[in-house]
Amino acid sequence: MTDSQFKENFRLNRTTYNELIRQIGPHLQREDTTFRLAIPVEKRVACALYLLGSTCELRTAANLFGIGRTTAGQILHEFCEVLVNNFFHRFIKFPTTSQEIQNTVNDFYIRCGYPMCIGSLDGTHIPIKPPTGFETDYFNYKKYHSVIMLAVVNSSLLFTYVNVGAPGRCNDSSVFSRSTLSDVIQMPIYANHYININNVKIQSHLIADSAFPLKPSVLKPYGEKPNMLRSERLFNYRLSRCRCSVERAFGSMKNRFRCLHKKLEYDINYVCTLIKATAVLHNLCVFNNDLIEIDWDIPQKVYRKPACNTQVPHTVGLREAMAVFFEQNPL
Repeated sequence: MTDSQFKENFRLNRTTYNELIRQIGPHLQREDTTFRLAIPVEKRVACALYLLGSTCELRTAANLFGIGRTTAGQILHEFCEVLVNNFFHRFIKFPTTSQEIQNTVNDFYIRCGYPMCIGSLDGTHIPIKPPTGFETDYFNYKKYHSVIMLAVVNSSLLFTYVNVGAPGRCNDSSVFSRSTLSDVIQMPIYANHYININNVKIQSHLIADSAFPLKPSVLKPYGEKPNMLRSERLFNYRLSRCRCSVERAFGSMKNRFRCLHKKLEYDINYVCTLIKATAVLHNLCVFNNDLIEIDWDIPQKVYRKPACNTQVPHTVGLREAMAVFFEQNPL
């Protein structure tokens, strides 16, 4: 294959593929037996990547690679487990030290012109075959069964936090409130990083859409209404301009690993492992500057997300102070 053909089929550059072989090869190596030769690591990784990067069935990939359908499923399962068990916490790390927080804040300000941001927060729905007896729990507002992937992305489109497995019926706000991230972001170290605008303390915080609660550690846009003030429109624009990083990361991951577009007909626990594995691979590609260049446009209906009206007292003034900052510091 040429380099372009290789990337089109396996969704990674050859250099990224070779790096992946080096990293996980020892974990996937199998010994030859008296009865048959083991499938080489390179072929196992290629088969798993082909399944993740396409919407084909197991039997299709099995025929292409000259292996059994069950073997193809086992290879995909083992590949995803190895990635998640050995590399999930190495490749997906939320900023927890003072230096990491400061670097993340600085990167967002340089790239997006938004101060004190440590991550863009959002959730996305991944279609699945629901567990028997729990179909109602996994039926979402978009009218299909899914699990929710809640994620935080930095300015480089790297996932810094990933939570997968909440039933599609849940809303993003409830998933966030029950996550470890909700507790971590309340730690004093994040409040210690702040700026003062008109005597209002703006601490390092996440930015999100209207589906999340408004609090000092999570800022979201003003609700859309007729005759919005200019300062409110300005705040919404600057926040949206910065928050689009998480939308771009979701789009890049789903565009590269197209299995996420089809209904994943696996056990629910395995589905969560598979989705986490694609997030790890996404970060590996970003680290290696392996950009996705092929667009795959799928017409989708636009649905209005359920909004969350929860807000901590005295947080509305934070958005007003930020609007003042944006007026004083235009792009």
